[in-house]
Amino acid sequence: MNEQLIVKNFGPIKDATVDFKKVTVFIGPTGGGKSTLAKLAAIFRNDKFYSITPSTREELFKSSSINTFFSKDSKFTWTDNDGSFFTDINLLTKNINNKLVNTKPTAKIDILFKNTEKRLKFQRISEKYANSIKSNKAAGNLLKQLNDLIDNIPDPLKPTYIPAERIFSSTIEYSLAGILINNIGLPKLFLNYLNELNIARKEVKKLKIDFLNITYIQRKEKDYISLQDTKTSLRLFEAASGIQSVTPLMILIEHLTQQKEQAQSFIIEEPELNLYPTAQQGLLNWLVEKCTTGENDLTITTHSPYILSHLNLLLYAYQVAEKHPDRADDVAKLVPRESWIDPDEFAAYYVNGPEGKNGVRSLVDNETKLISQNGLDTVSGIQADIFDQLLDINSGF
Repeated sequence: MNEQLIVKNFGPIKDATVDFKKVTVFIGPTGGGKSTLAKLAAIFRNDKFYSITPSTREELFKSSSINTFFSKDSKFTWTDNDGSFFTDINLLTKNINNKLVNTKPTAKIDILFKNTEKRLKFQRISEKYANSIKSNKAAGNLLKQLNDLIDNIPDPLKPTYIPAERIFSSTIEYSLAGILINNIGLPKLFLNYLNELNIARKEVKKLKIDFLNITYIQRKEKDYISLQDTKTSLRLFEAASGIQSVTPLMILIEHLTQQKEQAQSFIIEEPELNLYPTAQQGLLNWLVEKCTTGENDLTITTHSPYILSHLNLLLYAYQVAEKHPDRADDVAKLVPRESWIDPDEFAAYYVNGPEGKNGVRSLVDNETKLISQNGLDTVSGIQADIFDQLLDINSGF
C-alpha cells in the first residue's frame, strides 16, 4: 500500500503526514487526534467522497462528527494506490433556490493525479469552472466533465469504521428499529455500525472466540454466549463487558471478510476495550489474521501499551521466519503464522495534537523495523521513571 494523508490545521491536528500500510496504528493521549486521522482515512476511502456533490462530501465529515474541525487554513492531501485528483470544496457549488452558492466548509482537499495528462486536463476544467460559471446549465456541464474524468479511477477500499461506542450494541440490538424510526440522536458512525452489525447477525449464527474460551451462538434471533469450560449459556447482554465489546465486533468482521469480491478497510477504535492484556493479544492475533488477507487492511487507534508490545512480537516473528526459513515452523508454534506482520507493511504513529511537543511522529525504528524502545517508553514508561525516582529517594540519592 502507498496511501498517504497530509493534514494541516484540522481540529487537533496542526500538521501531520501519515503513510498508511497494511496495518496502521495510532496511539497517544485522549484528544490528541488519533480518531481524527482514522476518520479522515475512512472518508477519503469512501467512494461517495468522489462524487462531485458538495453536500455529499460535507455529510461524510458531519456523520463522522468532525465537520466542526474546519478552519480557513484547513488543508488535506490524500494520495491513494492508483492516483487521484485535485479539487477545492470552495469551488464546488450546489443549487439552492436556483442560485449558485459556495459550499462550506471552505478547506482545500488536494489529491494529485499520478497520470500527468489526466491531472492537466482536470486543472484546465477546474480553471474553467472557477472562472467561467455563468449559469446552472454551464455548471452542470462542467460537473459532468469532471465526473467523466474520474470514472476510470478504481473503486477505493470499502471502509468499515467500528467506533468505541460498540460496547452498547448488545444492550440496544433489539431496539434498533425504534431508534431509527424515532430519530434518536446517536452518533451517525455508531448507527452505521449497528446497521452493518444487524446484517451480519443474519449470516453469522455461530462463532468460536477461543482466546476468551467462549462461543457465540444465535438462537431464534437472540444472541447467546456459551462458556466452553462450564458448558453453560447466557445472553450476550448478561456477559462480561469485554465479551459484550468484542463479540459484535468479531461477528461483523467475520461477515465482511467472507465477501471476497470487495476489498475491505477495517478501522477500529480501541480494540482493547474492557479486555485483560492476554485477551487483547488474542484479539489482535485474530484481527491481523482476518483483516489483512488479500487486499484488505487494518487501522486501529489505541491507548494500550500491550497492543504495541504484541505488535512488536508479530513483527519480530515474521523477521525471524524470514531470516531462518528452516525454523519457521518453530516460530509458528509460538506465534500463529496467520498473524505475522511484514514490517514493510506496518506503520505506527504517536499522535499528540498541536499542543504536543512532538505532534505526530512515527514510532517505527528504520533499522530494526520494529516499534522503537523509545516509542514504547513514550506510551508506557512514565510510571517506571517515577518509580525509579522513588527508589533513588529511598536510597538517599
